[in-house]
Amino acid sequence: PYLARARDGVARLGALVRAMSESSRMERAIEAAEPEDVDLRDVVRGCADGYRPLIGARRLECQLPESPLPLHGAPELIAQALDKLLDNALSFTPPDGRLRLSLSATPDGAEIELANQGPMLPAAMQGRLFDSLVSLRDKATPGDAPHLGLGLYVVRLVAERHGGIASARNLDDGSGVAFSLRLRG
Repeated sequence: PYLARARDGVARLGALVRAMSESSRMERAIEAAEPEDVDLRDVVRGCADGYRPLIGARRLECQLPESPLPLHGAPELIAQALDKLLDNALSFTPPDGRLRLSLSATPDGAEIELANQGPMLPAAMQGRLFDSLVSLRDKATPGDAPHLGLGLYVVRLVAERHGGIASARNLDDGSGVAFSLRLRG
């Protein structure tokens, strides 16, 4: 039993070192991304179209503004942040559940929100969700690679790179959660 515990400890330390290295690499890549003028409707629409074949029986509703929503930003980073939000949402959304991806203008830019049916956010975790190495997912089963908790951290970095913030809230009707990415134009 001592040897097994020692092996588990070494494996956890190795995963932590890999996660820290990956986190540092992601931070550098996000900082180096070149901004360009984009219509966020195209970015969000393209992501939604790409997600539909990946979500199984779940339903994805996509709400976009009627007019262009221009932003000077890095579209590949915004798409990567949405990928992380979708991956997170799929972990908690029931197989027959609903997802809603929406884009709206704000006074200083735009807000992208991904809402999903599923469990509510624990109050104690709401302020820490976007920190590095934090995860609410179930612990991996033996033999599985541990979940490193970097997805929502990437979302936060992308939001900050665009002068904005990432946030999460429980839906008012108690049916799930919504994660938002506020970006400044």
